[in-house]
Amino acid sequence: MSLACLVFLRRRLYLLPLITAVWIIMAFFISYGISIKSGSVQPNDFPYISYTAIEAPERCVFGQLINIGAVLLGMNVWVRYLFVKEIFLKKKVQDVIKWQRVNIAGIILGFLSALGISMVANFQTVVQRGPHYVGAGLAFGLGLAYCWLQTRLSWKLRSEKYGNHFVAVAQLVNSIALTVFLLLFAVTKIIYKVQEARDLKKGITDTKFTTVPEVYLVSTISEWLVATSVLTFALTFMWDFRALVMETPRVNVNFELIENGETRSVTNGTQKNSKDDTNMNTINSSV
Repeated sequence: MSLACLVFLRRRLYLLPLITAVWIIMAFFISYGISIKSGSVQPNDFPYISYTAIEAPERCVFGQLINIGAVLLGMNVWVRYLFVKEIFLKKKVQDVIKWQRVNIAGIILGFLSALGISMVANFQTVVQRGPHYVGAGLAFGLGLAYCWLQTRLSWKLRSEKYGNHFVAVAQLVNSIALTVFLLLFAVTKIIYKVQEARDLKKGITDTKFTTVPEVYLVSTISEWLVATSVLTFALTFMWDFRALVMETPRVNVNFELIENGETRSVTNGTQKNSKDDTNMNTINSSV
């Protein structure tokens, strides 16, 4: 689907971040709505995102939608990497080797963050806490690192007279907000879990409604804001993606290998020509 999406948007890659954000937010609210309708979540409860997908069928829908969303997010990471690489290598940016290494670190962080989002969706927190929390760490922790790194890259591009000043400022503000939301979520989550453990020893099972309802609500809202902030950061890529065009992937058929149904070895020269002629995904930037 990811390749088809990029081909479909070959001259409109600026729509990729928007589609990604809308898709993932839609996944959150669809699973939330299903969980309320099925009775898994009470109407007066605003739960953690993961708790909207504990039972079937909402967990099945949530997992499928978020898996697609994670792939879309990974495509944003990949296109952003190629965009920055194109500028670094063709516009003679100062200390290009150093900054290209930073760019490579960015794509690694971005892919791991996208993987974490998929893990969170597929390993439910109630029955598979270990993988779920590892996924959350990748999604939120490395997601935060990715946002800050891309913000730094944007300011570097700005210093080289490329990119938009307002986009760089928006990314900086977004990264600061994401940091605040993540810290708030972590602190309130710990407070809530500690209180919940104490209440369970006393036989109290509704901590979120009786003992610390305010802490619980702040914790859940801050988690939703963290996830939303990651997506709004992706939206800042729209401006730069306007300058990108993707050439449709194609294959070069070597008829010597398939002619008359026979399998024959290929000469070195033919192999070289096939390699040179094959062009799977080329991103051209016109900055």
